[in-house]
Amino acid sequence: MNKKILSIYRKSVGKNLKDISLILKELNIKNLDVFLLYGKLLNSSADNIINKWLSGKKYCRTYFVQKAFSEIYPKKYIRLSLCIDAMVNILDDLLDESLNKKEKVEYVIEFLRIFSIYNKEYPSKKISGLLSRYLNKLITLAVAESSYQEKIDYEKNIDKIITNSVDLLICRGMDIDIFNEIALLGNRNIKKEKTIKDIGRVFRAINILKKDIKDIEHDKKNNIKTTITSICSRNDIDFQFYINSVLKLFTKKVDLILNRIDLSKNRKKSRFVIPIYNFNKMIKNNQKEILKIISN
Repeated sequence: MNKKILSIYRKSVGKNLKDISLILKELNIKNLDVFLLYGKLLNSSADNIINKWLSGKKYCRTYFVQKAFSEIYPKKYIRLSLCIDAMVNILDDLLDESLNKKEKVEYVIEFLRIFSIYNKEYPSKKISGLLSRYLNKLITLAVAESSYQEKIDYEKNIDKIITNSVDLLICRGMDIDIFNEIALLGNRNIKKEKTIKDIGRVFRAINILKKDIKDIEHDKKNNIKTTITSICSRNDIDFQFYINSVLKLFTKKVDLILNRIDLSKNRKKSRFVIPIYNFNKMIKNNQKEILKIISN
């Protein structure tokens, strides 16, 4: 993880504490210990998310998108993007994980804290519209995921299982869309924007696949159903063959996307080639990591 990104997220606590200080004055509460208590509480809830990102338990999509866009990433949107990232991560854990009351309270506090920061950033109508569509997309994806998962569970044909698995992963990979859309704000080349978003989804899909493989035991223990846990429970499918086949199909999809543009161009001359090149590089690295994991 990029230390600067983590620093931006951690420093956002200061904005909350500034407001809280004013609210305490309005309530005529001047006890320093009370204010320090709020500082300790909010720093703890922020660190919870940061530690999840550092450990890999949760993925910071902003980090990966900034890595792909490199020097052309619009830095003024990093904090805004991190707010959306954290809110989605929190909702994901509240839905999937078995949390005790203390953990739930900490997540709710952090969600409220980040939501207040998001609104303090004065997002433009364009960004608000993107977030609205993104949240509706997450609702749609939840239903689509269930449909794909059911197809995979009852399918006997291995080729169809592999195709449906890849389609499901790309469906889940759409959760990176808004982070690419934020990075692309101000650009008007629709065709190249689509190419960036498409290869970004494939990267995120493989990213999710890697995490699902790493989390097999955790997901089984917490009754979290994924395609990977389903495949592992089946005696009629060779797991290594399945993973290798899924990765090969992803490679074909990447090749089709890359055929739309010329990666041999000087990346410095074409700002749209930079994220495409970097996403492709990140995809290859993730594929190598997955093959290493399943070979052990």
